[in-house]
Amino acid sequence: MRAHLLATVITCEGECKAKGIETRGTIADHIVPLSRGGTGDRSNYQLLCRPCSDAKTLADKGATARPVGGVDRSGRPTSASHPWNRAG
Repeated sequence: MRAHLLATVITCEGECKAKGIETRGTIADHIVPLSRGGTGDRSNYQLLCRPCSDAKTLADKGATARPVGGVDRSGRPTSASHPWNRAG
């Protein structure tokens, strides 16, 4: 299932998709963990990028991700003065 998912779905189906951000998904994730009764069916899989997978793993354990200062979920600097964000 993992190989099929990675071959047929390209973008992250987690928070990135919900926010309209196209990020390459690299991790086949069980929506409901197998340890909590989830299945191996496609309906229980989603493709996630690393940040979405890490955040979901923490949430599954009852924790929250600590925000990383200075960059957004895609790794782009958030400061308007950063060279990547300057016009011109």
